[in-house]
Amino acid sequence: MKIEKKLANPKYFDGERPKEDIKYIVIQNIDNIAMPHYHLSDGKVIQVIPDDKMTDAVSGPKLTRFGVLHGICSKYNSISIGVPYKMSAEDKQMCLNLIMTIKQRYKIKNDNVIRQMDVTGVENPMIWKDKEKWISDIKNKLIDI
Repeated sequence: MKIEKKLANPKYFDGERPKEDIKYIVIQNIDNIAMPHYHLSDGKVIQVIPDDKMTDAVSGPKLTRFGVLHGICSKYNSISIGVPYKMSAEDKQMCLNLIMTIKQRYKIKNDNVIRQMDVTGVENPMIWKDKEKWISDIKNKLIDI
């Protein structure tokens, strides 16, 4: 999979962590609040934060009962993928390919591919706030390693 690197200003990096500590992949919408490691944008995958740097994608308080992994998945053990609010079938396939690439790189289990909603409770990503859609679009298509 081709990943274009356009690294953000280091002021957006939130410290370092060993890559071996990465145990979760968190999917979220792209916004200006929390910068994910990878962006899916205009048919491309762009890495904006190095894998060994942390971001605040899952930081903050648990906002609703949906944040079942709050305190378990954190910026110390997760890598994040930002997706657009509206996604084509091609975008969804690109997201799936990126998830599989990261899963293989860090030997991440399928159960540890999650939505930001599963950590903070915020309905994010919007396209997969419905659990059944999340399962059919992503979870059921993952191959365990």
